[in-house]
Amino acid sequence: MWEDSKTGSKWVIVTRCYFPRDLPENVGRPCAPENNEVYESNHESTIMAGLIQGPCEVLPPAKFSEENERRSQAGPDANMGLQPIFLCKYVSSLPTLHAIASVLMFSF
Repeated sequence: MWEDSKTGSKWVIVTRCYFPRDLPENVGRPCAPENNEVYESNHESTIMAGLIQGPCEVLPPAKFSEENERRSQAGPDANMGLQPIFLCKYVSSLPTLHAIASVLMFSF
């Protein structure tokens, strides 16, 4: 993250991720998506930090399974306030699609 010294705006470089349901019908999918799955694009963008709705983690399958299991065993009270997690098994080249701002993975 950096700040524009003239405007005071804060900027970040993000790698865009997409929910499978938000992809056009003509975009191929490797298989039926799992719950909380996103597809990571190979497209980075510079956006204002204020556009990000909140932090999240986009994890590969093994880490997603571990974290999901840990959260399941900890119970709902222990999980309050944790950032959402998403599964990413595939990377796609979809630079022209509209990003889902709440599912951005930071690339600092």
